[in-house]
Amino acid sequence: MRYRSLFYPMHLALLAVGDNFFPMAWWTPVSKSPFRFLLAVDRQNYSLGLLRELGEAALCFLPWEERAWVVRAGYLTGRKSSKAARLGVELRPARRLDRTRVPATALAVFELKTREWPSDGDHALFLADVVHTEGIPEVRRRPILFLGLRNFATLGQTWSFRR
Repeated sequence: MRYRSLFYPMHLALLAVGDNFFPMAWWTPVSKSPFRFLLAVDRQNYSLGLLRELGEAALCFLPWEERAWVVRAGYLTGRKSSKAARLGVELRPARRLDRTRVPATALAVFELKTREWPSDGDHALFLADVVHTEGIPEVRRRPILFLGLRNFATLGQTWSFRR
């Protein structure tokens, strides 16, 4: 059976790994104590190798107003050039990670130490221990929600990505 998403609102984040980043909707908290997330990374994604190499990442939440570059980042590769430079995104060092930088405009950041969870399928699974959190209350006001098929929404507004 072929998978096809028609509608499932998921809170879109940006996963920063080293100096690279990409939009991610397949993440979920799996434990409060210790605080952990589970991440699903497409096996074709350039950042998968970086995640395996560095063992760290930051799950970042950006304002709705920045949705266009956040989504566009998923259509660019960081393999040969800097996505941050191409998209005009200012990065700052993470607080507790050694080699990862995060968007300066992120409203909330969860810094993670990761380890891969053996799995099959088209996505690699990572269990991630949260080592630092920061954020401001505005992160809850206008989240970027992924609806599937290049469609997004926030409270009272929808938007479709066009390349």
